[in-house]
Amino acid sequence: MALKLRQFGVVLALISSLSVVTGEVVAADAEAEFKKAMAARNSGELDDSIVIFESILSQEPLLHRARLELAVAYYRATRFDEAEKNAKKVLADPKTPASVRVSIIAFLAKIKSERKRFEKVDSRSGVSVSAGYLYDTNVNVGPNSDIINLGTTTLRLGAGSKPQGDSAITLSGTFNYSYQTGKVLNMGGRSAAVLWQSQASVYSKQYEDLSEFNLDVVSLSTGLAFVAPGHWRSNVSLQVDNIELGSDSLAFYTTLLPSITWQLNKTTDLSVKASFADRDFKQRNDQGRNSFYKSVGLTLGKRYMKGKLSLQAGVSLFDENARDDRFSRDGAKVFLGANWQAWKNGLVYASVSQRDAKHDAPEPLFNEKRDEREQRFALGFRHQFSGSYFDKWVLKGSYSNTDNASNVDIFKYDREVTNVTFSRNF
Repeated sequence: MALKLRQFGVVLALISSLSVVTGEVVAADAEAEFKKAMAARNSGELDDSIVIFESILSQEPLLHRARLELAVAYYRATRFDEAEKNAKKVLADPKTPASVRVSIIAFLAKIKSERKRFEKVDSRSGVSVSAGYLYDTNVNVGPNSDIINLGTTTLRLGAGSKPQGDSAITLSGTFNYSYQTGKVLNMGGRSAAVLWQSQASVYSKQYEDLSEFNLDVVSLSTGLAFVAPGHWRSNVSLQVDNIELGSDSLAFYTTLLPSITWQLNKTTDLSVKASFADRDFKQRNDQGRNSFYKSVGLTLGKRYMKGKLSLQAGVSLFDENARDDRFSRDGAKVFLGANWQAWKNGLVYASVSQRDAKHDAPEPLFNEKRDEREQRFALGFRHQFSGSYFDKWVLKGSYSNTDNASNVDIFKYDREVTNVTFSRNF
């Protein structure tokens, strides 16, 4: 749930005219600092602006012009108590002109209104559905070559182990629920609204011929979110996933997902995300894969052309400790991505990524620890229909290519997936 501060340009214009109304005379050095503080505030550097304004007032505590601009900076930083305190100091001065008092009273009313928005109890829910078609060139993730080297001998794979292509139908449905608790948390000098967010989803991929690779996933998640509009947002959620492959239960994942995103300026975001997962495999011959997986990643996003073009870059580290050391691994992943609003209601995107992983113990028969590099490229588009029979429906298409290089021949593979989906939010 996004929270946005309302505009109140008329009030700010009246407050900012205080120096003209009162005829305040400011020393040249203080005036230079004042302009620096205003420039920082206008560029979104609110913390820097507040520090400069506070420094000015420490030298000239009766400079109401600076105090009111400081109040505005605190307001924009969602630090409502500080904004109110500084505005009331000017209002309490009997020398403050009546016209300015009117503006301050309006400003105080705006602070009260925004605080109420933060403290409002509200809930929202929604449902999304999608149906799609895909073609996968390597459903069973077969190796590149059917000739596998086993030391000084070779092994020719059977037909069932070679890459097999097939088409599939995909279906999914999601229910989202968000509850604004009415609680406000002061964190990092900001007022943050507290929300509770939950989601339930189902996903099914049904192949035309290779039904033993059909995939069904049921996911549930819930957790807290904290939103300081224009500054940062954070959440921590607990998610469970039940995964079935073919007609058998494959695994049950329990994952803790904390994250935080800082809005560095109007066009730049920095995110830190982590994952801690207990992976419980159900089949007897998969018990060695039971593991605890953890990862942490950093993503930087930048918007250009008034938001029409956005770029992302990120890096993450991961470590998986499995019951059988041959499934334990650690490594790193890097990625680059771009989104471009190429036409009205439509965008195209592209991404490239590389993941390197080293395993802890040798593979049976090969007597080598797996050392792998996965490179993936994806290209896609999204278009939302409007003003037609398909109003608000979204058409998506994508193509991805995955190339996995490994020092163990049987784990080398190439895979291409082409996908088209049709979805809608209700």
